[in-house]
Amino acid sequence: MLFSQVKGQNGLINKMISVINRNHFPHAILISGKDGYGNLAVALSLAQYLSCTNKQTKEQLVEQTSLMADACGECPSCKKYAKLSHPDLHIFFPTSTTTKVKKDAKSSVFMAEFRDFVLSNQGYGDINDWLAFIGAETKQGIINVADADEIISLLSMKTYESQYKIVVVWNVERMNVQASNTILKILEEPFPNTVFIFTTEHRDKILPTILSRVQQINLNKLDDSIIEQEVRKLHPDFSDSDVKREVMLSEGNLINIQASNMERMQEYFQLFIEVNKLAFGFRKDIASIIDFVGRFGKFNKEKQKHFLSYYLKTIDKCWQYNLGIPMIQHPLEMANDKFKSNFPKFITIHNLEGIFSVMEKAQKNIDSNANANINLTNMIIKLGMQFEKR
Repeated sequence: MLFSQVKGQNGLINKMISVINRNHFPHAILISGKDGYGNLAVALSLAQYLSCTNKQTKEQLVEQTSLMADACGECPSCKKYAKLSHPDLHIFFPTSTTTKVKKDAKSSVFMAEFRDFVLSNQGYGDINDWLAFIGAETKQGIINVADADEIISLLSMKTYESQYKIVVVWNVERMNVQASNTILKILEEPFPNTVFIFTTEHRDKILPTILSRVQQINLNKLDDSIIEQEVRKLHPDFSDSDVKREVMLSEGNLINIQASNMERMQEYFQLFIEVNKLAFGFRKDIASIIDFVGRFGKFNKEKQKHFLSYYLKTIDKCWQYNLGIPMIQHPLEMANDKFKSNFPKFITIHNLEGIFSVMEKAQKNIDSNANANINLTNMIIKLGMQFEKR
């Protein structure tokens, strides 16, 4: 992947180019941000640039650009990177067992699928999309110690073609404890001519000892102008008001404007309505709560947490709507008129903090592997109690 294919991160890329040009590039970096900001895209374009044998300066680049330099895209190394098949590029990522892979799931087993996944979305996909891609949407992807052992084995060999052996680890926070400790040992005593490029959406979940041994790079959310360009490409039939709405809802995240994510948001909105209706009626209809919990509990943990985050964002928008803060559209635009008109009135200064506390505790319980049925049932009942406080 070329730097020119990365959306809206030229300033940060130029800083990395300057460091590379001074031969001061660290042996391990961590790229932090949402996947829709370009985590993986930046990582892969950086790896390709490091390996390119005919790097292009600003003066040599054909198209007008604000980039200081870029990979050529034509040398043998770049052509292999274009297919993610360079022998000195090693990519690791979360995996899980599936109907096809019933045991010993690790990155190398899914490499062909991961190449297809990345090439199809140009590096802008998230963990939910990836797990769905391999038919593991009901699972929680992890990077296990088998992957870490494979990294050690690969790095103990000489490079095939490039100056560097490059290891890209996507969503490094998903390494289990054994894998994290193995990687930590490598970072403490790095192999020669080796560069680690880690990415994460959740830096707080990475071992502090690993964080202390990497150069950290933070991606910013994408400018509205970048998102608007992409919305118009993906949805040429959208009106200007439709485009403006999607730009606002994207929160600077390119993944949020993809069709698959829009479908997910529609699903989440229906879940939002259902959870609130169950919460309002929790004293009279426990049977419906139990039915919902049984269905919701079949989602993988990542999807459960993703929905709870969506729920809190929507509650916050309802609160802002109550305060009269200008909005492009009503936060409950997709609901019927009765729900759209009445529900925001139940979000008040008397229960806003309590609602957030209930949902955040439910998220923590998911992380700590608490009983899903008990956790979700308690969540709905306590939400109902908060609504009674309005």
